Amino acid sequence: MVDKNNDKAHDHEYDGIVEQNNPPPYWIILVLILTVGFSMVYVIKYFGYPENGNDQKSEYEQSIASYELEKANTKDSTAKGSILTENQMVAAGKKLYDEKGCIACHGANGEGNAVGPNLTDDTWLNGCNEDPIVDIIANGKPEKGMTAFKNSLSDNQIRQVAKYILVSLVGSNPANPKAEQGEPCR
Repeated sequence: MVDKNNDKAHDHEYDGIVEQNNPPPYWIILVLILTVGFSMVYVIKYFGYPENGNDQKSEYEQSIASYELEKANTKDSTAKGSILTENQMVAAGKKLYDEKGCIACHGANGEGNAVGPNLTDDTWLNGCNEDPIVDIIANGKPEKGMTAFKNSLSDNQIRQVAKYILVSLVGSNPANPKAEQGEPCR
């Protein structure tokens, strides 16, 4: 039977089972309250409330704005760096020609080899002025084995390599040049 003087027992009994009133310890209640409070602050701060700048739309707009700023800074820096004399462009182009491995296919002096054409003669496969050369360097010619450099070189660097080819290599007389290919340019 249920002891009526025991305040932890409820008034009812079922099949000899007495329901007891055993509240949880106060430290568990305190942990629960702190957890709920923390989660409310977290949700408000990190998932955003209207106009706090932490919602997804605001984060997207901030990332777009930072990208546009970076893009503008890059354009400014390349515009400032593009004021080079022809000699400086040729020197930078030679350095890039050597660094990017153009020597492997076109030779150290542009004489050509089994893979790449001769860059020193007056006959060209892809046009005779700077624009076709820039296009070939940037986009490559996979069917002939020419790698595209538009992802590894900036537009200014591609122009520097083209300037080096036109100023320093065309018309030079290297030892053992590859036979002429293409159409005469001059």
